[in-house]
Amino acid sequence: MPVIVIALGIVFLVDILRVWLPSLITVYGDAGATPAEQLGLFAIAWFAVAFAVVPLCRRVGGRPVAVLAGVAMVMLRLWLQFTDGGDAQLYLACLALVAALCWLIAVAHTGWDASVGVPAGLAAAVALHAGLGTLDPMWLEAWRGWAVLGTLAVVFVAAQVWIQAPAVPAPGPVLWAVFGPALFLTGVLFGNVGVAHAAAGEPRWGVPVLVAAWALAVPVSRLRGVWVLPVGLVLLIAGVVGAGYLETSAHDGVVGLAPTGAAGWQALGVLGLGLVLGDAAARTRPAVRWAPAWSMVGFVGLTFLHYARYDIEIGVLARGRVLLLGVLALAVPAGLAAVRDRRTPTASEPEPEAAPVPARGRGRTVAHGGARSDVPLGGRTRAGRPAQRPGHRPGARPGAKPATGRAGSRPGAPAVGGPAGRKADRRRELPPPPSLAERVHAPLALATVFPVLIALAAFGLRPGAGSAPVPDVAAGTMRVVTYNIRMGYGVDGRFDPDRTADTIRALKPDVLVLNEVDRAWFLNGGHDVLTLLARRLDLPYRFAPAADPQWGDAVLTRKPIRHLESIKLPAGGAPTGAQALGVVIEAAPGKLVGVVSTHLQDADDKVPQEQAERAAAFAVRLGASAPVVVLGDMNATIDSPQMRAFTGRGLVDGLGRVRPLRTYPADKPKQEIDQVLVDPRLRVAAVDAPPSTASDHLPVAVTLVY
Repeated sequence: MPVIVIALGIVFLVDILRVWLPSLITVYGDAGATPAEQLGLFAIAWFAVAFAVVPLCRRVGGRPVAVLAGVAMVMLRLWLQFTDGGDAQLYLACLALVAALCWLIAVAHTGWDASVGVPAGLAAAVALHAGLGTLDPMWLEAWRGWAVLGTLAVVFVAAQVWIQAPAVPAPGPVLWAVFGPALFLTGVLFGNVGVAHAAAGEPRWGVPVLVAAWALAVPVSRLRGVWVLPVGLVLLIAGVVGAGYLETSAHDGVVGLAPTGAAGWQALGVLGLGLVLGDAAARTRPAVRWAPAWSMVGFVGLTFLHYARYDIEIGVLARGRVLLLGVLALAVPAGLAAVRDRRTPTASEPEPEAAPVPARGRGRTVAHGGARSDVPLGGRTRAGRPAQRPGHRPGARPGAKPATGRAGSRPGAPAVGGPAGRKADRRRELPPPPSLAERVHAPLALATVFPVLIALAAFGLRPGAGSAPVPDVAAGTMRVVTYNIRMGYGVDGRFDPDRTADTIRALKPDVLVLNEVDRAWFLNGGHDVLTLLARRLDLPYRFAPAADPQWGDAVLTRKPIRHLESIKLPAGGAPTGAQALGVVIEAAPGKLVGVVSTHLQDADDKVPQEQAERAAAFAVRLGASAPVVVLGDMNATIDSPQMRAFTGRGLVDGLGRVRPLRTYPADKPKQEIDQVLVDPRLRVAAVDAPPSTASDHLPVAVTLVY
């Protein structure tokens, strides 16, 4: 039963984090408008509140606190399902996070065995996320979300109330000291379905491989031996280097994608994480104290450091460096505990047998019933009493027969000290044969298949595919839409891919250009928004990374693509990076049109100007074979130096006929920062920017005559 409680509690904790983190960024952070220092202090404050529960657990015990905090966690999470975004969503998510942290700390003080529950909980959270197509119950349709949440909540609360505290609480495992870094590595890399989705040429089996690896990690966490920790760390480092450090130089003309077979590297890291968690669970300490609280502070610190790496300028390959820092945060407490256990023998170890003391004179070392005696025959013990001879019963007269009946041995029984007696003793000491449940280890078997069952059930609840937009433009024209989708989050802070897809579908694009495409950053909830939108719009896509293999820009179209190419742009001052993605589309038989998608950064240094110069040169080179149009969120007005880098190379303002065309912020547009620049060989016949709150930008649609 503790396995079920701990596993489902971790599922709720991860689910709450997937709502709290993006609410922090989009609502409180206002998508970058709030200073990073203020945002960090606000986040850390909620983790610091959980420290207050540690003295309470030590005073009243972990179980009552765990029950109350667990019920509060579930109730707040259910209440969160009713919110419609905004401050209510943010602060309810904060309260639910505090309750989840208090529950986690209290469980660590209960003495429940967490060696299976923790890996099973992480595996179940990954399986649920994968089965729902990287969505969460929070963003599902009403009945689907309640079907998932209601089932999990009923089972969790019932199991937690029914279970009792152990008669003899187990010492606190080192597992709780490494849980925070393990959660960081799981959310960012090893449990991130979007890594497999965004990898270069990744086959469809990437996600099933990841789910299967997590299911296998549960029994792997039960392995024991001196080799477990070093092998686990080696697999972890291999997984980080393979899936988080390496990038392809170019794949089908696109640079910066994760390597082909990234899911295989992830699987190696998952198995390594299972080994490390299992070894940490086997290392115990008399008291847990503050370890879980500090561990979760480490989690939030590593998470924000990973996604703010460009802001603090920690250098090239920063993504891999922060991930390796997470492995180090996992390895240090686990390694120190292993070293201490090797130096200090545990209480269960038998004391070494004393060497026999040679008898003086005619004394000798003898054995009584298998136990050695170092007292010389005829000698005296330390108390001055004569030593007992073998087979002699204290108080018996010399030559007397052994007593029978209740006070003695039963008639016909072999002598205690004789060979037959020793054989009988050994037979009586043999443990009974294990039962079938003990041989199969039912809780472990259930925890192993649990993630697979959750993934299959969630797969049946994911929304179906949508319909493609049907363009209605005349012959010789092409409808192109550019849209900064803000990772799929609306002005209200809600993640709603259906709302975003409906906004796009109403514009009936031939070609769709998307900025701020998030392919499962854990900081934004871990959603692969590109896959979710492409499924709803029934459109093929081409993706080009900007910051890392999971963040960038995309072009979606059903028209044939005759050429595909991307280039990296200089990055600085923002974690999102920059790139330019160019495609040459066959708009009609024999008619080619080039489309360039880019998203320039907003900074006070020379980086945006350098980005604009590189992107403009790239567009001119692409335009040598076909007339070209450049679209995207430029974070600059048409008369800025960045835009003059394009107009100075012969491109013209495609929105000049309808200016001013303010597109940001979407609820109260004040700025003209979404731009369309066209080749003089093209003509803009119509422009449309309908109102919408599906993002913080308005979409811009142009009808091109070629």
